[in-house]
Amino acid sequence: MVALALCAPPLRPATAGTAGEAGEAEALYRRALLDLTHEGVDARREAARRLERATQLSPDSVTYHLTLARLYLRMGFLGQARHRYELVGRLRPDIAEAHLGQGLAWRRDYLKYLDRSSLRRALDEFGEAAHLAPSHAEPWLGMLPLLVEEERLPEALEAAENLGATAPDRADGTLGVAEVAYRMGQVERADSAFRAALPRLPRVVRERYLDIAPLSTEADTAISNHLAPVEREAFLARFWKENDPDLASAVNEAQLEYWSRVTQAYLLYFDSRRRQWDQRGEVYVRYGPPDVAQYNPVGSSLRFQMGAYGVFPMNVLVWSYHGLGMNVPMQDRLLSEYYLPPVSLHHSTDPAPDPDSLALRLGSVATGGGRGVFPLLPPGVRMLPMDAALARFAGEGGQRLLGWLESPGAPGDSLWGEWVVLDSSRTEVARLARPLSASACDAAERRSAEFDSDLPPGTYLVGMTVRGGMAGDGGGPRRGSHRARITIEAPRPDLDLSDVVVCCGPPDVGSPGGASPRVRIAGNPAARVPDAGPLVAYFEAYHLTPGADGLSRIEFEYTVRSAERDPRLWFQRLLAPRPALPNVSATRREEQAGDLRRQFVTVPVKDLPPGRYRLEIRVRDLNAGTEAARAAEFVRGPGRGTSG
Repeated sequence: MVALALCAPPLRPATAGTAGEAGEAEALYRRALLDLTHEGVDARREAARRLERATQLSPDSVTYHLTLARLYLRMGFLGQARHRYELVGRLRPDIAEAHLGQGLAWRRDYLKYLDRSSLRRALDEFGEAAHLAPSHAEPWLGMLPLLVEEERLPEALEAAENLGATAPDRADGTLGVAEVAYRMGQVERADSAFRAALPRLPRVVRERYLDIAPLSTEADTAISNHLAPVEREAFLARFWKENDPDLASAVNEAQLEYWSRVTQAYLLYFDSRRRQWDQRGEVYVRYGPPDVAQYNPVGSSLRFQMGAYGVFPMNVLVWSYHGLGMNVPMQDRLLSEYYLPPVSLHHSTDPAPDPDSLALRLGSVATGGGRGVFPLLPPGVRMLPMDAALARFAGEGGQRLLGWLESPGAPGDSLWGEWVVLDSSRTEVARLARPLSASACDAAERRSAEFDSDLPPGTYLVGMTVRGGMAGDGGGPRRGSHRARITIEAPRPDLDLSDVVVCCGPPDVGSPGGASPRVRIAGNPAARVPDAGPLVAYFEAYHLTPGADGLSRIEFEYTVRSAERDPRLWFQRLLAPRPALPNVSATRREEQAGDLRRQFVTVPVKDLPPGRYRLEIRVRDLNAGTEAARAAEFVRGPGRGTSG
């Protein structure tokens, strides 16, 4: 990606011992250049041999040393390349390429051995090259990803802006600005810069940004590959909408995080000759930088069997992601610093997070099968804990979807809630926003908001977001978000029930004002039942069958069961089963006029130990002989809000 053609000296001093030696050195130099017109290891080795002899005959020739340094760097002889570039720097301190070459060598040393001191040496050399040749793009391009690695973001932004100014015909500077702006929390600027840069990229690079194969399932990848361009664009837009952490925001934070990772992988690992990156780039764009990286760790096998050809040496790189419970081994089987996944005939070697670790990672969103993991929040935004709940009810013109969100907050806090609903094509069909008010569950310490939308039957993606600041909190923006997929069924003509809603108190039916007045429900999104309080829940029963006397006859059965999962191994559960908690159950019959029943129930649960429980409600229409059931889970005892 970086061309070594920076401030080469116009002349070389010829200070060999004799004119004959100078002529021989010149002849060797020209033969070496001819060798380099041919591809192949042997040609490069022969060129190196001739150039080494030429530098011995003319030790003060900057041109000979520079040419040999470039060749050593190309061959991967990093120490020898640095040595030659250092010689050039001593001969001509004003030549920027001497420092640029050392920077490139140190950077490759860092990427190979993961030594942070090599990274800093590379930055020092790139900085000196930029000082000597500020109008050239290569030093800025070399230092940009390393400054990001070091999290020196203001300096990285300056390097990206200088790169754009020195090479306005290339999109690299705009990409760098976009990546660094996102990492600094300037998401709108990042989104705008990425969208300006992508059309200007070479096709082979642009495809890396548009390709979802690293993140998606094999089925999605196969579908995408067989679509026409316009259809594929719509498919990709739907994919990213499916994985948008915050449906209410103006940008897609997961896509911006992915594009930022692609930019870093492109600047660090992309091989312009192969027109691709190796396994390091593939893993980086899926999971970001590793927590720990080890080069040839103790205990690793550094040899591999190549069929009947024998055993060959290799280098091994292991990236560890502790939060995902995942170690990713990679193999340099050609000793060329090009890493590949291990080969196995018995199991998949594709990286995959540990399912339990992924389930506990509340601040993240994962694409299909955990093939990619992205943070819920953009950089610079702190998580605001929140709880959310959804419930389906029959509405006047169809089905009614209700949502509640709740977050910690005092009366003086300024919190704002948003509600977004996308249909099966991921087109927005509803959006609402309102300030949070005092929660019916805890007016002093929690704030809440309620939303609702009338929707036709279908499958929807629902997002709820809370954002704002806490009184006296000078720590920057805070946000919490929640996403859920929900299916709304077509109304049934026979007995049917709404979802069961755990409440903070009885519902407010209000003035009838019509045949089907709406009820205001004090939803309890956290589904927490205080230690001394009863469980309060609300539901509705539809299409009851009146008898000859015009009365509907209903039987209700309420049962509370433990929903705690025993985490022990199966044989431990078999040998030492835990005593089952007694169920709390009640049944009663009632009569009423009409086919709609609005019902809230109060269940005493103070004698139950703290834990998670399931409330099951079964309703029987005694006139029609039909029944329907619904359930809701709740937590007995103290709880806290979550986000995700």
